[in-house]
Amino acid sequence: MLSGGSMVKHKGMSLIEVLVALLVFAVGIVGFAALQLKSVRQVEETYSRSQAMSVAHDFIERARANLTAESQAYYLQPSSWSGDLNDPGDCIVTGAAPSAADACESEQMARSDVYEVRSSLSGLLVNGKMNYAACDQVYCVTVAWGETQLGDCDQASFADGERQSDAHCVRVEFIP
Repeated sequence: MLSGGSMVKHKGMSLIEVLVALLVFAVGIVGFAALQLKSVRQVEETYSRSQAMSVAHDFIERARANLTAESQAYYLQPSSWSGDLNDPGDCIVTGAAPSAADACESEQMARSDVYEVRSSLSGLLVNGKMNYAACDQVYCVTVAWGETQLGDCDQASFADGERQSDAHCVRVEFIP
């Protein structure tokens, strides 16, 4: 007490006010961290989808360039796209200039195409899988990655143009 009987008021923050401010700050930081994590996951999914589309379009161009009955029969075999990566044989492009003796039969070229596409798929996508099939009047190239199986990539899982499941896959339809 001072002389004259008046009390001195101290200005400042109490411990409770500081703790409340720290709590508000911590909630904001946790929210920001969750937003960053979601952003990183979305970027990763977009990258994987872009790589899957690239592989699918690579195969489509190869299939269009090798459009014979023999090559189509090989492409359409489910065993071509599953199991161990088969040796493509002698139909591999090298740095040397090709001669007439280096010509490949269409099925040999199909084997080489599948080998090249599956090799790039395994290098670009984690647990990448691919299939080529006849779909109504067109052909479909389906690429899946992660834990998603090719069977989970059917058109029934789409509604209003958006995927209703959390399957990680793309499906490209084309007319050869």
